Amino acid sequence: MGSTLLHICLETDAAPRADGTYETGERWVCECGLNYVFHEGFNPNGRKVDAWFPAPPLPRPRRSVSSLLFGPRKG
Repeated sequence: MGSTLLHICLETDAAPRADGTYETGERWVCECGLNYVFHEGFNPNGRKVDAWFPAPPLPRPRRSVSSLLFGPRKG
């Protein structure tokens, strides 16, 4: 999704309010699974704004590789 597009989930009742105050770096995940982060950025006019911008999801820690390669010990 391009950064200039407005995702419809930001207009739903569950979305963060435009007049609310949020900390920089705060995250929100919409119902469809897209992730947003609140930080300073630029609007289409080139002015600095604090707003919700699309972001990649946070990575989950992986399980240990040895548990994937070898099953439990038998015997």
